[in-house]
Amino acid sequence: MIGTTLKRRFSVDRELGRGGMGAVFHALDLTLQRPVAIKILRELGGPEVHEQLGLEARILARLQHDGIVRLYDFDQEDGITYFIMEEVDGPSYHQRWRDLPIPGRLAILASVAEALDYAHHQGIIHRDLKPGNILLTRADRPKLSDFGLSVLMEQEQETGVARGTPHYMSPEQARGRKLDPRSDLYSLGVLLYEGATGEPPFRGNPMAVMAQHVNAEPPDPRAVNPEISEAFRALILRLLAKAPADRPATGLEVAAAIRHLIEGDRWRAGAEVGAEADAEAGGRADAGAETVEVAAPTPAAGAASAAMRRSLRLRQDAERMIAEVERVPIVLSAEERYLSGHYLAYLLGGSRRRGIFLMRPLDPRNADRARLMLAMAWLMGLGKVTKEDIARAARLLDERPEIRPLLSPIVVIKYLQGRADAARRKRFRKIRQLLQEASRHAQDHLTDANGLLNPGMMPQGLDDLKKLAPRVSEVDDDLVDRWNRLTDAWRTRPEFRRAILRYATLRAAADPASERLWPEVVHPLIERALWQRRLRSKAEGFWDAASRVVPVAPAPGRMMDRAIETSVPVDDVDDLDDSLGQFEPDPEYLEAVLDDDEETASEPEPVSSLTVSRASLREFAGEGPSSREFVPLVDPDPECFTLGELRELRLEALNALKNRSGTQGHRVVAVGPYRLAVVPSVRANKAGTVAIQGMPNKQIEMLVPSFAGGGSKARPILAVWHYPNKSMVISHLDQRGSPRYILWNAPVNQQSNHPDPADLNSELLKLNMEAPDRPDRALVKSFWSSGRK
Repeated sequence: MIGTTLKRRFSVDRELGRGGMGAVFHALDLTLQRPVAIKILRELGGPEVHEQLGLEARILARLQHDGIVRLYDFDQEDGITYFIMEEVDGPSYHQRWRDLPIPGRLAILASVAEALDYAHHQGIIHRDLKPGNILLTRADRPKLSDFGLSVLMEQEQETGVARGTPHYMSPEQARGRKLDPRSDLYSLGVLLYEGATGEPPFRGNPMAVMAQHVNAEPPDPRAVNPEISEAFRALILRLLAKAPADRPATGLEVAAAIRHLIEGDRWRAGAEVGAEADAEAGGRADAGAETVEVAAPTPAAGAASAAMRRSLRLRQDAERMIAEVERVPIVLSAEERYLSGHYLAYLLGGSRRRGIFLMRPLDPRNADRARLMLAMAWLMGLGKVTKEDIARAARLLDERPEIRPLLSPIVVIKYLQGRADAARRKRFRKIRQLLQEASRHAQDHLTDANGLLNPGMMPQGLDDLKKLAPRVSEVDDDLVDRWNRLTDAWRTRPEFRRAILRYATLRAAADPASERLWPEVVHPLIERALWQRRLRSKAEGFWDAASRVVPVAPAPGRMMDRAIETSVPVDDVDDLDDSLGQFEPDPEYLEAVLDDDEETASEPEPVSSLTVSRASLREFAGEGPSSREFVPLVDPDPECFTLGELRELRLEALNALKNRSGTQGHRVVAVGPYRLAVVPSVRANKAGTVAIQGMPNKQIEMLVPSFAGGGSKARPILAVWHYPNKSMVISHLDQRGSPRYILWNAPVNQQSNHPDPADLNSELLKLNMEAPDRPDRALVKSFWSSGRK
């Protein structure tokens, strides 16, 4: 391996280490100029190797978290199965933990608990948590690795076979029983025990250790190390409980408990008593302290500071509500992740830019919808709802903190679970009514025509979310891989992330939480931004043109175009372009309707039914209904003519001129309802002339590259798209080889010329005509050589 270059891209220079199942090498990504780690198995090749690494790759593809090693690529070459992953520039926790003080060990394990919590919410159990599988950066930040023994929760079943590392196995794992996330928390408890005492709770040969995990109580950690506190001891023993139900519920809960131990050295015996004494002494000292004069802040500065503190408190309270909603893990299916991700992307970036100043009139309403979704998901997750709980949720609606970048698909799905059956829908309606009565903003701005708390576009089931997301046959590994590749660029390239957010959202570019958006949200947010860019208005086109004249202030759309071009691989850009074909030409979004299960509903519908009304949506968005019927393309792929074909037509035309007495004439080439002709001209050494004829009292003439010069015969020169009403879009290269665009509007017998696709698309949008997909690409040879007709 050393000295080889995989995929003509990854230059392998040294071995980083070997384990029981594989070897890891250091390499340089020659394309992106970044170091990577390449993992292969000791036996290079074979179906078992491919299956094992394929499982790990599929698992890692679902994970995007700073505490988990990232997967960049997975492939086979010359019989070698391998995957490319993030290089972690430090040792493993196994090599490092004995050199760290107990607080340092706890800080690492708290971060591990958070990474586990994220993986569990993705439906993944690690099953092999141990010191060697926790890699550390130079700054001692941990990253979980080696998910090769992991399983997806939906696929987990009792096998009767124990897999894992005996010293860190849970009792149910040692028995070969079905596992849940609390199995990993048991292994984390073993790590905490080892970090507190210097040794694992059970020792001996593997079989003896596994038997002790099942049957024996662990030695009291304070008996081994009396310096640890009672609170530390209690956390360890709770994690090492034999019954999973007796352990903490989530990794997030464990992380919070560990960090509480670190604060004020509460992990150490006597520290809590000392802290209380210090606080009491501090209070007495403050009472007798000398008074120090401090200049009073100005009223304006004081008001601004108070507003900032209030905004911060509101945001923190919303974050706590989200944490409480997400505390109990749930398994999200691929469809749920896909659909909820599109819904959250819509809430963030679904408000179209309108008017000469490109304002977003629907953005405040989308922010209200996000807050209502969180409030109801949180309230429905409580056992008994008190007046204080209702008041807390009402403050969220009334004070209106920005929470959209904080939301995850878990919140969406738990909101839907709160309406999953008749009993829960009845409770949902009652709680919603109480929330409406407690919130002034809800009463004034979020009620529908029937007086219910319903700002519209609040889904009742997955079927409603399907009306918002592009149709896909399945969420396959290729799509998930693309989610993660785009999210990798999103998190590692701030300029790319900010460019997308500045164009797609109102203020999210300035929100640090936007960096942590789930991959399921990042991908559709980019898709939606590209879709809106494709349908940009004349006003946006004006700002694009103005930014070319004033380069110090580039338009957000042009900044996004450049960021995508420089940060997203070409194949992914092509896939994004293809996916836009699944958006409706004139998107129809969910319409605000009365909940079908309300007693006041006049026309009951099935539980998950929402109506979709184009006219009412336009009215809601401040648009008038279109007076033109939508005109689709006859075929999304154009007719294409190459330089070689046009040369042949020119020769035929010249021969026809020379042989006027003969029978040979110019061959007629049909272009939809029209015909194509090459005009013989003495200027052929400088430019060619092509005409499309057959329209009333007119023909469309175009100057194209010279027929007398060189150039590949297969070079595309002219592409034509047709419409049912005999209109055409023409894309051609001019005599200088630059693309030009023509729209022939047949109903009015009018031709318009356009310098770029943006200007063309704006005109097509105004005429309610479907725009071709990237008309500039049709003039690229590789577009036709890649399997297009």
